[in-house]
Amino acid sequence: MNFRLFGIDVEVQASFWFSTVLLGISFVDLSRGPAGLVPLALWAFVVLVSVLMHELGHALAIRRHRIQPEISLFLMGGVTRWQQVLPLRRIDHIFISLAGPLAGFAFAAPFFALDYWLDHHASAAVVARVPSLVRFTITLFIYVNVRWGLINLLPVLPLDGGHVLEHALGPRRIRLVAGLSMLAGFLVALYGLRTHNIFLAMMFGMLAFQSLRRMQMLGPSEAEEDPRPHAPAPDTEPALSGELLSLLLRARQAVADEDLGRARNLVQEIFSYEQRTGEPLPPRARREAFEVLGWVALAGDHVDEAAQRVAEARKLGEVDPALVGAVHFAKRELNAARRVLESARATGDDRKEIVGPLVQILLEQGEVARAAAIAYDIVDSLSEDDARKMAKLAFDGRAFDWSARLSEAVFDRQKSAEDAYEAARAHAQDGAYERALDMLRKAVEAGFSDRSRVWSDKALEALRARSGLEAVVPRP
Repeated sequence: MNFRLFGIDVEVQASFWFSTVLLGISFVDLSRGPAGLVPLALWAFVVLVSVLMHELGHALAIRRHRIQPEISLFLMGGVTRWQQVLPLRRIDHIFISLAGPLAGFAFAAPFFALDYWLDHHASAAVVARVPSLVRFTITLFIYVNVRWGLINLLPVLPLDGGHVLEHALGPRRIRLVAGLSMLAGFLVALYGLRTHNIFLAMMFGMLAFQSLRRMQMLGPSEAEEDPRPHAPAPDTEPALSGELLSLLLRARQAVADEDLGRARNLVQEIFSYEQRTGEPLPPRARREAFEVLGWVALAGDHVDEAAQRVAEARKLGEVDPALVGAVHFAKRELNAARRVLESARATGDDRKEIVGPLVQILLEQGEVARAAAIAYDIVDSLSEDDARKMAKLAFDGRAFDWSARLSEAVFDRQKSAEDAYEAARAHAQDGAYERALDMLRKAVEAGFSDRSRVWSDKALEALRARSGLEAVVPRP
């Protein structure tokens, strides 16, 4: 099931309904006939709405950075995915991770207030008129949102609390994060066993094992640099078996989630396909498996291993240019990386794995105008902060036209007076005086009132020598 909610694409997979029904099967009372299925239907409705609210919390927090997210619901949970060209700050990631549980708590609050009022302040007559199924639904909304939010705040990967811990400790402490996640998961699993909560014990036992495998794959002495895994291009080639396609997609997602051990394990399952099924492993599947291993090696800062994986993949067909460019970039072969990335972009490939490194290379090579032009070309996918940073870099690099365009693009989104003023400064430096006056006029309309700044700003010196400025911003 697919739909859009508040402009966000939402996918509800069949596994979500299966697990939801399985967990709510105890609500069924077959002795009541069809009416005995109503509580299960209400349970499924409550879980759908509650998990959606949780993921919307993440998605709306992401959209604050002018990045378009996507939501997928599956297996009694969900995930919110997004792509950005320039990295977010760690504090931004922490806020995004916390936004999901906080949205759930906020959504549960009115139900909790209503339930409390019915129990403590409503008259017996009012309480008697409330249907039992309504009270049941209110209780479910409180239970699901509060319980799921609290569970998600536990410091266990890949739950929200685990991601908060991961970003709080930083990329140089990946192994410590995995160890703490394993310990917390084990303790919660032990608690589940002691309280006879088999679902809790199984869930957190599995998560603890995944964290253990992650620690083992990192190794005790492996350098814990900032991993930068990127998912390869979407699958566009025909016909792999469903099992192989599923393994590849899961392996790519594991890389994107920085779960390197799981990615390697999934690749091993791909390589054992022929032995398990008796069918030959298609060259395309082998090639894409090597590509995944290349991303894993890059994420672990093993550049030579990544280059070897690219060479192995190249024997089997055309390799993802994002991976080839990333390897060149990691080896500081900037010209080679630039050729690959620009060639890919010329074909219309605007993935962040292509555009992000290309912009960085151009900036390093002093081609600020070209970097700004590429950033402007994808400005809709940039956050406001990233667009402003790029506009400032362009201004400092004397690429005034592109600086003005980027500032105008941000102004069009937020109507901030400061963005309009920065666009006016860039236009004035570029000699586009009428456009500069127009942006100053928009800045004033948006609330800009610092007249002394206008009349002393060196960037506006040429504009002050022309007529028209005083009509827009009177002398102080």
